[in-house]
Amino acid sequence: MAWYWQDCLRSREFALKRCRKLCEDHNVQFLDQSVHVARTRIGKTARHNLFIRRFYAFEFSIGGADRHHGVAVISLNRIEYLSLLHPDGEIIEGSLPG
Repeated sequence: MAWYWQDCLRSREFALKRCRKLCEDHNVQFLDQSVHVARTRIGKTARHNLFIRRFYAFEFSIGGADRHHGVAVISLNRIEYLSLLHPDGEIIEGSLPG
């Protein structure tokens, strides 16, 4: 249980840093300075090892008076997918496997 708790904290902190950086890179405001787990799934590697895939949600603003959604998917200590659902078109970094 302690391992799972530490893994959750480490994953959340990693997602937080990457989401904040994506917002900075695209000149939008990262709102509430937080991400939250929207979904958790179990995945399987090519060698049939199990891992945890976490889907994080966050919000950003373009002009300060609006709110838009973003998504980050983290597994195996890396970003699988990072996206800003921008009204002018989705901004994507990475892609989910097949």
